[in-house]
Amino acid sequence: MDRPTFARALDSAAAQTWSNIEIVVVAACGSVHRSLPTSWKGRPLRLVYPQPDRRLPRPEAANLALDEARGEWLNFLDDDDELLPQHVATLLGTSRSRGELVVYARTRVLDAQGRLLGHISHAGNHVQLYFHSRATTCATLFHRSLVDDGVRFDPDFAVHEDHDFQVACATRTEFRYVDEATSVWHAQAGDSGCGFGVNDDASLRSKSIEKIRSKWAEPFLRWLTDADAVFFTARQYLEGGDHVAASMCFDQVLYLRPSDINALNLGGMANLRAGRLDRAEQLLTQAANKLPGHAGLQQNLDLLRRARAAQQQ
Repeated sequence: MDRPTFARALDSAAAQTWSNIEIVVVAACGSVHRSLPTSWKGRPLRLVYPQPDRRLPRPEAANLALDEARGEWLNFLDDDDELLPQHVATLLGTSRSRGELVVYARTRVLDAQGRLLGHISHAGNHVQLYFHSRATTCATLFHRSLVDDGVRFDPDFAVHEDHDFQVACATRTEFRYVDEATSVWHAQAGDSGCGFGVNDDASLRSKSIEKIRSKWAEPFLRWLTDADAVFFTARQYLEGGDHVAASMCFDQVLYLRPSDINALNLGGMANLRAGRLDRAEQLLTQAANKLPGHAGLQQNLDLLRRARAAQQQ
């Protein structure tokens, strides 16, 4: 809401290499928002105030932006984040062979000192939405036909309204991923409780995610019955170090395919790394019984035995 970083965000929008850019600013803080020119570094700009005058919660501010935007493709940007110059051109330049109406890329995550913490977003499928949004809001470009079809931000979400919005989009379209960093998220700069460091409220995040899972139970059930998609997501979480999410996904695969030896083995390793040794032993033992003498499975069982020994010391 009109923070000191606001000009940096506007600069990043104006610096896009894509030629046809319109900037719409929603004065979420109401009439106290600073006045703005009708153009910013050569780009047309419109400042929109809520009617009647008031402070807008994030979902209402986002919906006002949707109402006011005129472009065919839309992209949100918080006033403490930024786009890299090639963002729009990169996303619009990618092939959308399946008619995807949402295109997203990776986001650089910076701490309060501007140091790189890592990147967010990777290739995947809608199973990821059971755990988190598929991309940061600033990294995501979506077609206005989704808005015309009724996709809106739900005012009932004080946080994770962007996650809920992405699920709503996902019920209507596949997403297209571009493996390039095109935006910057200053994850410790906000106060939503959904970032990193001081901007992280685990309890708030947990309650919000459960609310999303309840609201979208039907599409989640559909996505979670695609065993191949769930297995793909499980491997991503395992490789990325989110062993709890990986364990949940492998359990779902085994619910659908109880004899899947790869899910038994990798699910066992996910549980081992998550510290759930009993479940790890159960799964790894089942896998070893299916392939007696398999060297890799025996090595994993040895890792489990060492973990148990270390736990008992």
